Amino acid sequence: MSASESQLRLPAVRRWPLTGLRVDRFLMPLLGLLLLLRVLTDDRSSPYSRHSGSLNLSGVIAVALMIVAAGLLVARRRGVPAATLGGLWLCIWTAIAITTSGASSETLREGVREASVLALAMVVYNAPRVATAPRATRLIQAAGVLPALLALYQLPTHTGMLVSGHLRSHGTFAHSDSAVMFFSMAAAASLWRYLDHGRGRLDVTLTALFAAAALSTYALDGLITLLVMMVALGALYRGPLRMKAVPFAVAALIAVVFFATPFGAQRISKESSINVTATERGDPNTSLAWRFHKWETLVPLWEASPVLGRGLGTTTTTAPQPYDRFVGQPPHDEYVRYLVETGVLGFVILLAAFGAMIRAIFRRRRFTAHYGQEALSASTIALVAITGCLINSLADNTLLNSPTCYAAVLLVVPALALSRNLQRGTARAD
Repeated sequence: MSASESQLRLPAVRRWPLTGLRVDRFLMPLLGLLLLLRVLTDDRSSPYSRHSGSLNLSGVIAVALMIVAAGLLVARRRGVPAATLGGLWLCIWTAIAITTSGASSETLREGVREASVLALAMVVYNAPRVATAPRATRLIQAAGVLPALLALYQLPTHTGMLVSGHLRSHGTFAHSDSAVMFFSMAAAASLWRYLDHGRGRLDVTLTALFAAAALSTYALDGLITLLVMMVALGALYRGPLRMKAVPFAVAALIAVVFFATPFGAQRISKESSINVTATERGDPNTSLAWRFHKWETLVPLWEASPVLGRGLGTTTTTAPQPYDRFVGQPPHDEYVRYLVETGVLGFVILLAAFGAMIRAIFRRRRFTAHYGQEALSASTIALVAITGCLINSLADNTLLNSPTCYAAVLLVVPALALSRNLQRGTARAD
């Protein structure tokens, strides 16, 4: 064993059970392929796919991630307690959904989807050598380029999707709101690479591409999220002042461009003209008013089971009804959704898990001498991604969108995977 290997003291690279293949060599290309397929086919699902239990490509990808995660957990045994607790949480509230809606593949759908997110987290956590933050950002960039170019094409050609009477770009995503969050993460990741790794023209170009694609969706909640992520990146970045100011300048430029466009100004004007009376009678005149009314309709559901909730997916699997256009529609607020689906108990456990994760990332950021300079770098983009998800979840279904969840996991978990043995002088992977 060389001196550098003994210093790092990394877990031995074990062969894949049953096949004998060295997984690390193929892991990142495999994850990149799965993410690319998921992103490029997001709008291929039926508009009512959440109300169906049929197995489609997204389900196949979810199962593939769970198989890979199971193999790595057996081989390396890193993160087993977290995987066990997370799996137990999913099983409990999926079981509650079964008691509420009955046993069916449709009822299991949300539990399986969230299990795939947990599985991806375990895959990344068990591959700290190869699943690094720089490589993860490259996967997100590669997966987002074609959808971003398509979104920019849809804008002048008016070939996007009709949302509230307006044509908005969505790329290959099922909705503009889903597209803007993925583009925002890709833009923040690209700018982070430029600041932290000095990659120059490529990352600057990709930052501009993804920011422009996000603007083309005209999603206000997504725009606010993008601005917050850029500000968070500037606040968290540790480096020369001239570089630290770049994310703030980018955020200001994005805001100016949005307000300078006629449709951007119209969106602001329309959202500021909420008709309270119309909203109360179920006829909202703005997207914000629509959200207020939808949240109001969910309150009785939570009151019926405030402690344990109704189970995962029960707010979205109900089929739309002709007499009520709000039934079966996503809540457009993840805090409200989880409160209704998991009750106070499940919601508190979920918040505690998020708090523990954020605390662990800050710990690695604080004790750089123990965890290495790479931890400081990885923690920056991880906290930016978490901040974006927490903000976007206030007015959108951030965690219902699998591509966004997968991208967030790829950005966050590398910082958690770093241990005190992954430190001092470790070269950044590209």
